[in-house]
Amino acid sequence: MQPFYDFFTAYGSFSVGDDPKAIASFYAESFIAAAPGGAASYHNDDQFIDWLNGVLQFNKQVGLQKMTPHNVDTTSMGEHFTLAKVTWEALFSKTGNKPIIFDISYILQHTGNGPKIIGYVSHDDQEAVMKEYGLM
Repeated sequence: MQPFYDFFTAYGSFSVGDDPKAIASFYAESFIAAAPGGAASYHNDDQFIDWLNGVLQFNKQVGLQKMTPHNVDTTSMGEHFTLAKVTWEALFSKTGNKPIIFDISYILQHTGNGPKIIGYVSHDDQEAVMKEYGLM
């Protein structure tokens, strides 16, 4: 679905920027994040903004140049929610033109201000993948 593809295209572009508040605007007031190593719940507050700032600095440190959705598969979860499996392509200075491909599934809530992320699950261990490509 094009609106969700556009949503994640914008999200990816902010991931290589320097504005943590822009990234935070994609998230609901509270959300859940999970990866193979565990799960946690978060609030979209000043502490989250500080954490996002650290993520953006890390992205620059490891040479993230571009992050774009290669594919967005969506499934309706009723009138108010959508499950979106996003296959991301990330380009790093060390990988040149060879993107790193990874999947994250998101639960989006439909709001008057567009979709908001209320949860996501990383399919792979990000640190292990980055080590595999020599980024860490």
